[in-house]
Amino acid sequence: MKNLIYISALCSSLLLSAQNAQQNQSRIEGTDRPQPAPLAQDATSSNNETVESSDTGAQRPVLLSKSGISGFFGYDSKYFYRSNPFALEGKLKQQKTGMWTNTFFGGASLSSMELDSSIVTPYIGGSWTTNDYLEDNLDQFNFNTASAYGLLLAQHESGWSGRVGISYFSDRLTETDTEDYSEYFPNIGISKAYNLSADVIGYFDAYFGLHESTVGTYGENFQDNLDNMEITGSYSLFYNYGNIKITPKYTLSFRSFDKYYDIAKGTAVDRDDLIHNFSLKAELPISGSVKVGLFGGYTSRDSSGTVTSNDYENLDAGLGLTLKATF
Repeated sequence: MKNLIYISALCSSLLLSAQNAQQNQSRIEGTDRPQPAPLAQDATSSNNETVESSDTGAQRPVLLSKSGISGFFGYDSKYFYRSNPFALEGKLKQQKTGMWTNTFFGGASLSSMELDSSIVTPYIGGSWTTNDYLEDNLDQFNFNTASAYGLLLAQHESGWSGRVGISYFSDRLTETDTEDYSEYFPNIGISKAYNLSADVIGYFDAYFGLHESTVGTYGENFQDNLDNMEITGSYSLFYNYGNIKITPKYTLSFRSFDKYYDIAKGTAVDRDDLIHNFSLKAELPISGSVKVGLFGGYTSRDSSGTVTSNDYENLDAGLGLTLKATF
């Protein structure tokens, strides 16, 4: 009888472990990892360098400095609702939860090189983020993310900018302090910002890159499971309403996997994803280095090539606080 109880407990433990591993990989697939890229400058800004925070707290260069070295550092905190934290198929509300993320970031632009018709500037930066689920039964999925990047940004006199760079990300589970995901992402991109009116700036950005990833310790078949080629394009509007900056944005991403292990088939398959994201952000500066804001976003993924469906939808909505300093 004792042996039967032991075997039953062991089977339950293995099943729970497998379910947790599957959920964690789904979480990894649904995590947005925006790449460093120049953002549109304010129509009224002066010609000096500043930085703007991304939707997840990572910092990105905005303006170019023709000489000297400029640095930045700061802190970003977000408290928000997430309807589908593990990117699961089905209803929009899949294990819905509150989330609290805290990011410490820093970086620098190095001395620029002025060419005939463009300025080339190197940038480096990094961040560390805590990601905590507010539902008690999801504590084992809390994770910390470390990221770093380096890029060369060339701004042409026509207003177009081009860049080439590489980013690195690493996720570690908080409870066990084990790495469950890491990736290198070499990429190239283009962008352009232009005035639509005195108060509105339009901004286009596109990039291509290769995700070279390692997925935890879920078995040999899964080590390169999330390697993929990505093509992404986005369009944003920056609208100044008094002191409030309102930013609607649409992003379309195509990702192609050629080593994805489909559990239902028991073999690697070619998988393609098409991801749509609509977001809206409103920010109010409290002082020169502090701002608060509200944000929301809807994401849908259409996936093909696998027996098991990887389609999902997610809704985020919450508020944030950012403190930053430049030197």
